[in-house]
Amino acid sequence: MRRVGLCLALVSWLLLGLTALAPAEPGTTAKSDYLSWFETVWKAVDETYFDPAFGGVDWREVHDRYQPLVAAAADDETFYALVNNMLWELDVSHAMLVPPGHLSRVQPTVFGEGEIGVDVRLIGEEAVVTRVSPGSPAATAGLRSGFVIQGIDGTPVSRIAEEQEGRLLPPRNDANRTNCMTTAILSQLYGPEGTRVSVTYQDERGRSHTAAIRRRARSGRLSPDFPAFMEFTTGRLAHDIGYLRLSAFSRHDEVCRAIASMAEAPGLVIDLRGNPGGDDPQKIAEWLVTEPTVLFRNRTRMGREEVVVEPAGGAYEGPVVVLIDALSTSASELFAAGLQTAGRALVVGERSPGWCTSRSLVMLPNGAIVVHPNVEHSAPDGTVLEGRGVEPDVEVHLTRDALLEGRDLQLEAAVQCLMSRIEED
Repeated sequence: MRRVGLCLALVSWLLLGLTALAPAEPGTTAKSDYLSWFETVWKAVDETYFDPAFGGVDWREVHDRYQPLVAAAADDETFYALVNNMLWELDVSHAMLVPPGHLSRVQPTVFGEGEIGVDVRLIGEEAVVTRVSPGSPAATAGLRSGFVIQGIDGTPVSRIAEEQEGRLLPPRNDANRTNCMTTAILSQLYGPEGTRVSVTYQDERGRSHTAAIRRRARSGRLSPDFPAFMEFTTGRLAHDIGYLRLSAFSRHDEVCRAIASMAEAPGLVIDLRGNPGGDDPQKIAEWLVTEPTVLFRNRTRMGREEVVVEPAGGAYEGPVVVLIDALSTSASELFAAGLQTAGRALVVGERSPGWCTSRSLVMLPNGAIVVHPNVEHSAPDGTVLEGRGVEPDVEVHLTRDALLEGRDLQLEAAVQCLMSRIEED
């Protein structure tokens, strides 16, 4: 069974699970339920975690330490916090309990139902707008690339970041700190369609403005019955270089057709910045390799395996650059590392966080979702990606000054790399 990613692979499972299990009524949770649910979570990890030694963690001792705390839990919030703290003792990604209705907080760019049409990244400690969709509510309100988001609904962005600092998800490294803090900020910008969000921002002259912006419905919905979304952009850059931006891994047939349409392009940029993963990346990789290629390696409780992709008929043969940043996780890291190690693509941008195990899911009777890791991934050369991430061949950081000038330094570097390769050939 394929096990890659957290986000979009949830969708079909959740559609089944949400209809099969009726959530408990608010206020009806008994302490015996907490204990039962706790045992379910602990046992699932005990039986399926990829490392039988649990990375040196005494998993039985963890059980015995947390069980009396769970037995004393007075409410759902306390229970959720205890289970998450237990899971995070493994110090790996894809380990969390998501309370009912909180998916959009975990991955707002995938599960947020309404948007204002901006993307944001931390540059230094500032939340800088890196992209504004033309004609979006944000554009109408006057936001543009390079502006700094100072507050959301009256809460300073610095406070949002500080609060997130105290509950960072594993793995614990600088890139994942950036990932978690940026996601926390983005989660405040997304929300129910039609609602308003108050955004305080600083313009190019240092002046502050506040705008109440109505969230619009999102395009790219993946299911009529469940809110999960993917943005997919394709086009041509300078020198006729092909460009594809994937906000997540899904809609593979559409993406593969787009790659096929780029057959005559002298080079191709695959933009995975901000892409948190999703479905298996193999099908897309088939359109970018020219020979059988080990894309990544898996380690499970049952052993190890290679994931090999065969080139598709008509696969793209020109030079490829993959763009990544600190929000490129999971399947994005597998895809980038696999093509990089195979020598098929250059990776440009910023180091990814190594949020790169795969998971199984358990749904509790109240609708909470337990995500627990059961696969460790390595690059084709055996380098474990969890906690390490993908190191770009060419490291480039965005700057506010360049964004204010309408320049994307990472994308410019990608084009420059491709032009160098094209001229060499």
